Amino acid sequence: MLFNRVYGKKTAVFIIFMLAILVLASCSIKKKSQTRRNVNVTGDVQETESQALTGVIVNVDKDLCQVTLRELDYDVDTILDYNAASEIIDKYGVQIAGDELQPGQIMDVTYNPGTSKVISMSIPEDVWEYQEVDEFAFDSEESAMSFAGKKYQYTDQTYFSSLDSKIQMMELNDNDVVTVRGIGIRVYSVTRTKGHGYIRLANYSYFTGGTVNVGNSIILPVTDNMLIAAGEGSYRVVLGKGGTKAVKNVTVKDGAETKLDFSEYRTEVKNAGNITFEIEPYGADLYINGSAVDYSSPVALNYGEYNIRVEMTGYTTYTGVLDVEKAESIIKIDLIDENASVSASSTSTPKPSGGTDSKKDDDNVTTKKIDSDHTITVSSPEGAEVYLDNVYKGLAPCSFTKVIGSQTITLSKPGYQTKSYSIDVLDDDKNVKLGFSELAEDSG
Repeated sequence: MLFNRVYGKKTAVFIIFMLAILVLASCSIKKKSQTRRNVNVTGDVQETESQALTGVIVNVDKDLCQVTLRELDYDVDTILDYNAASEIIDKYGVQIAGDELQPGQIMDVTYNPGTSKVISMSIPEDVWEYQEVDEFAFDSEESAMSFAGKKYQYTDQTYFSSLDSKIQMMELNDNDVVTVRGIGIRVYSVTRTKGHGYIRLANYSYFTGGTVNVGNSIILPVTDNMLIAAGEGSYRVVLGKGGTKAVKNVTVKDGAETKLDFSEYRTEVKNAGNITFEIEPYGADLYINGSAVDYSSPVALNYGEYNIRVEMTGYTTYTGVLDVEKAESIIKIDLIDENASVSASSTSTPKPSGGTDSKKDDDNVTTKKIDSDHTITVSSPEGAEVYLDNVYKGLAPCSFTKVIGSQTITLSKPGYQTKSYSIDVLDDDKNVKLGFSELAEDSG
């Protein structure tokens, strides 16, 4: 009996000793693997290693306290939960709440894969960001995006968005304002922060053949069925033909179409000038703020400064700034082989190029090439009005002369939301066939 008691005690001690060794070994293993202890919704304790990813925020659900990230260079989305315990740091090094996260931001994230909880989140040091970009261009052949005087690369994984919604790259318009983020030469996200809307002119047939002036940045010849794309904001719209002018004020809202009725127009407009251009040699092209203008009759312009360019094959191109400050002015521009000389019979004389605060730099505008041997055909959405750079072309399906380069196709249909697409037409001696998605019904 005594032997059994002693043996039993020794066995118990041995078992306790072995259990202690196992516990120490387990703790050591956990320490080496840097696991974290997490409590799930049932109150059970679980141990899971933390994981990390770098991605673009594509959605923030404030009601569910969830953030969706798309991994860089991969079409993989990960949905994670955030709460007050999540350490989220903004670009200034300040801790913020998860509700302050914005789509398009590039973030380094550490999270618990067992609970999908965000542990920490911050902006990588090598991320760059450009805000309020109002001049940009895409080159589909090179998969390049140009802005701020530099060229960057975009890919199929680049995330394009407008507020909280994903959009296609071609839905961006040159009237938009965007925020661009990336790393190195790669663009990872383009977020539209200020969009564009449309101005539809009505009852203006008297002015056909004249000019329409939207603010100081858009100048177009007046044609039938005019629908003009413009950035969000308030504008002064002037129609001019000969010595007659009509003026309206308009506020453009993102994605909305605003109608301007010129049934009753004013023949005398304060703070608007009638500019007569006398340009030699005859047939030279005149561009005002990048738009081709017919100057066979006086051009009506709001008071202010305008970038102008006059060019003709075999002559030196003239660029300058026109300051409109009188009701009637005559501008004379003579092109010669080496230098442009300018004289004027009024104080509204073009000044040397440069030193302008206009949004669009006219020196960067490339004259579009016409390919009269080929066409652009828009097949859908059927029955929609088709506009090429604000000029009406017909009802889809329709065809018109091919124009080379970057331009905007606008689609409009009664009862549906007007939509614009930026296209890049190649000089490839081929016809272009385009088809677009059906327009969304106008709930307003």
